[in-house]
Amino acid sequence: MDADVFAQVRTAVRELVRERVVPLEEQIEETDAVPDELRRAAADMGLFGYALPEEFGGLGVTMSEDVQLAFEFGYTSPAFRSLFGTNNGIAGQVIARFGDEAQQKAWLPGLAAGDLIGSFALTEAEAGSDPAGLRTTARRDGDDWVITGGKRYITNAPIADLFVVFARSEPEQTGGRGISTFLVPATTPGVTVGPHDRKTGQSGAWTAEVFLDDVRVPADALVGEQGRGTARR
Repeated sequence: MDADVFAQVRTAVRELVRERVVPLEEQIEETDAVPDELRRAAADMGLFGYALPEEFGGLGVTMSEDVQLAFEFGYTSPAFRSLFGTNNGIAGQVIARFGDEAQQKAWLPGLAAGDLIGSFALTEAEAGSDPAGLRTTARRDGDDWVITGGKRYITNAPIADLFVVFARSEPEQTGGRGISTFLVPATTPGVTVGPHDRKTGQSGAWTAEVFLDDVRVPADALVGEQGRGTARR
């Protein structure tokens, strides 16, 4: 992105945060929710895809520019950035960096536009965010994968349209090996999302448990290589 263009983006973000988000901080705290008007404003400004590739509707900021925007977002409630942070970060980047062309075309434009919310489903009750203890499984059944397990503290799960799910596809492997990554639409039969967690702090930034009960997804839901979801080369 041209430096002058980014300067304009940063100024617009600063104005949005200070003029529209800050006055609603008390409301966010009291209602434990980010108002719909702020979601629309963020989407209109391209904030759901500022770190996603331009070819898919994102702004394609650099790491340095991303950090500069983080300073602007940090001026207000963390719930605001949390709303679109996963689209730009750990969920969207899995697809942008490791997804195939079909996966990128299917999901990135919607994520960048704010029409879809992505959620990164790694953390589990017994493992935390350590892949070595991951218990969710994925087994091949014909042309499909069948995923079973549970995830905990998953950011944006209650409003997610797509889950980037990590599951052990090779049970004979241990530690971080033998884990695969799958794209699972929230509407897939067998996917259940619990109520959003009540937390001390970070009101409006929703997390919840996600349960996968024999969730069946097609073979093309696999991102990258089988068994290398946490060990990319």
